[in-house]
Amino acid sequence: MAHIELAPGIEDGGMATMIADIIKGNLEEKPKREKDFNALKGSIYMQAEDAEVDMTLIFNKGSLEVHNGMVGKPKISIVTDSGTLLDLANISVKFGLPYYFDATGRDVIAKLVTGKLKIKGLMSHPIKLTRFTKLMSVK
Repeated sequence: MAHIELAPGIEDGGMATMIADIIKGNLEEKPKREKDFNALKGSIYMQAEDAEVDMTLIFNKGSLEVHNGMVGKPKISIVTDSGTLLDLANISVKFGLPYYFDATGRDVIAKLVTGKLKIKGLMSHPIKLTRFTKLMSVK
């Protein structure tokens, strides 16, 4: 059973809470994704520049702690606007992998190419990023 915890100081209803709720809801609705959740170890930093919000998600093989700000040295860093962060939840998953060939996927790729979406660790941690994308996807 997945354990998701918000660190002290996280405001109720903020973006960090929404991200945690998306992951929790996806695990409840799609239990097969728990394999990806249980395999994740390490931290992922997310920043919504327009909303001046940032958070670190620390995964530890079956548990997740969500913190305000940057904690430690995350393996993956995602920096964009708040709308794009939430768009990551709309990426389809087909055949167990994120699907970038529909409108939402192409939009995410276009933002990556134009620099509106910056992902550090994309090339050095592709499996971790794929697992995280699957956890975020409501599709």
